[in-house]
Amino acid sequence: MIDDMNVPVTVLGVGVVVRNGDAWLLGLRKSTWGRDTWAFPGGKVDPGEDPLAAAARELREETGLELIEAYAAGWASGWLEAGRVRHVTLFVEAAAPGMPVVAEPDKCARWAWFTRNALPAELFEPTRLYFETR
Repeated sequence: MIDDMNVPVTVLGVGVVVRNGDAWLLGLRKSTWGRDTWAFPGGKVDPGEDPLAAAARELREETGLELIEAYAAGWASGWLEAGRVRHVTLFVEAAAPGMPVVAEPDKCARWAWFTRNALPAELFEPTRLYFETR
C-alpha cells in the first residue's frame, strides 16, 4: 500500500513572460508559495484548461493586461515545497501592451520592470529557472 502522505503533489502552472524593451514584468508575491519573492504573472492551470488560455486568464486577473502574440517558450520543473509540492511550469512569452495594475492585492504587492542586469536577488523558483536557462 502506498502512503499518500509521502507522495509529492505536482502542480501545473504558467509563467507569463512580458517584456517592455529590455525589461521584464515581475510582481512581488504575497502568496504562500514564494512570499516576498519576485515572479512573472501566472499561476495554476485549471483541470482541462489550455495552458495558453490559463496564461491569458492569469495575466488579466493579476495585472488587467490582455495577452497577445503568445507562444509557449519552454518548460521548467522544481520544488515549491521541497519533497512535497513540485511545479511544472510552462513559460508563455507574449506581448501585453499597457500598464499593469495590482488587481489581486492579496497575492501581489506591486509590479515593476527589471532589466536582466538589475533583477532582484529574491526570485520565485520558476522565474529563477527561466532566467538560469536563457
